[in-house]
Amino acid sequence: MNRFQHTFAAFGSRDFRFLWSGSLLSVTAFMTSFFLIPAVGYALTGSYFLASLAAMGSGISQLLLGPFGGVIADRYPKKPLVIIGQVAPGLIIAGIGALIVADAISIPLLLGATLLMGVSFSVMGPARQAWVGELVPRNLLANAVALQQLAMNIAQVTTPVLVLGALGAVLEVGEQFLVVAALFVVVLPLTTMIRRTQPAARAQPQRAVLSELREGVRYLVGNPRLRLLWGYFLVMVMCGFAFQTLLSGLLAAEFARSPYDLMLSLTVLGAASFIVNLPLAAIVSGRFAWHALIAMGALMAVGFWLTAWSPGYGAFVAMGGLIGAGRSGVMLVNQSIMMANTKPQYFGRVMSLVMMGFGFQSLLAPIWGAIADAIGGRQTLLLIGVVAMAATALMVLGWLRTRNLPTEQGTAAEAAPEPREPTPLLPPAPVPAFAARLAPVVLMDGQKPGGIHAGAPAPGAGG
Repeated sequence: MNRFQHTFAAFGSRDFRFLWSGSLLSVTAFMTSFFLIPAVGYALTGSYFLASLAAMGSGISQLLLGPFGGVIADRYPKKPLVIIGQVAPGLIIAGIGALIVADAISIPLLLGATLLMGVSFSVMGPARQAWVGELVPRNLLANAVALQQLAMNIAQVTTPVLVLGALGAVLEVGEQFLVVAALFVVVLPLTTMIRRTQPAARAQPQRAVLSELREGVRYLVGNPRLRLLWGYFLVMVMCGFAFQTLLSGLLAAEFARSPYDLMLSLTVLGAASFIVNLPLAAIVSGRFAWHALIAMGALMAVGFWLTAWSPGYGAFVAMGGLIGAGRSGVMLVNQSIMMANTKPQYFGRVMSLVMMGFGFQSLLAPIWGAIADAIGGRQTLLLIGVVAMAATALMVLGWLRTRNLPTEQGTAAEAAPEPREPTPLLPPAPVPAFAARLAPVVLMDGQKPGGIHAGAPAPGAGG
């Protein structure tokens, strides 16, 4: 199988192709609102802190409800959960657009809208990710998860180019929200064409929701490899998405540009993410997956430092691409390794705990904003880079401690183990010359019914 076939192997599944296409469009809608809401908040207030506060609601919802969404995803068929999770945000995004058009938007209303959007994502996110494990063969699971992440990165390109660029040239901000909400009219038919699947077989009957949630937490925390990956993902997501939180303010304060002038920065960020993810999708099932994860984390940290030191707008945009490439690479490889090392009956709960990272980053956004208000946007980028590099250094130490642990039975990693260095063969023990000459004789004698010598009488027989 050539490199191209490795990269897109999971597309051989018809149902996965439909899920991926719907994910691409829905993520484009989510990304657009995610990028625009802080810009609307900054335009209303002129404050990093208040702009990030407007987007904090989704983080609160995901932290409080996300783990329960994972229990639901492990209990019930994924298809209706994903459909419900797509209808609700479409209506919410349309409502935000209508409020902006009516000049009735405010920070509290933006906060309330993101709260509701977080509720829907708390159910839909784990269900969609766990559904991947039911739509593709086990040996293609890591590749399918990587391709799902690739859809997010393509959306990071299409969002600024097609939405913030093309639509922004002819439509006001509120009208852009309304057009983006219409994307769900296409997403829903794609989802309905996917064949319904059943959740993975459960070792025990259904119990109380809190009991199953505790079981999922114990499963993740009790697995050293999953625990390491989970902690790293949380920190890197909280650092990586801080760039979007601060972007509008940085454009206005450092480069005297409009806080809505996001197109070029986000296009470069998304394009860099897409380019780096293509080769990563081909190697997530191989021996270099962990190496790639560490390299992407270091790249993101360095990207923050270089962006902070950028002397002009052009360099700032270019260095922002390094942040996007590193961040998306960490997310792609990390989630692929985690799914490959998780038993199918825990997919929903483990992925819901992973997605808590997006909740934490929304809650941390006002803190990054307050720091930027106090010390400056560039200095905050330097600080974020330090945190990301420290987390990556700890990741290296954790990987060295866990890399030789056996893979868990029943996981995709166990079914297709990571290639290891071949064990050197020991030289054969020397055979004494006398024994070497005697062995063929003994073998032949044991095969002949006539005694020691073929055709000769046995000892003591005859005269």
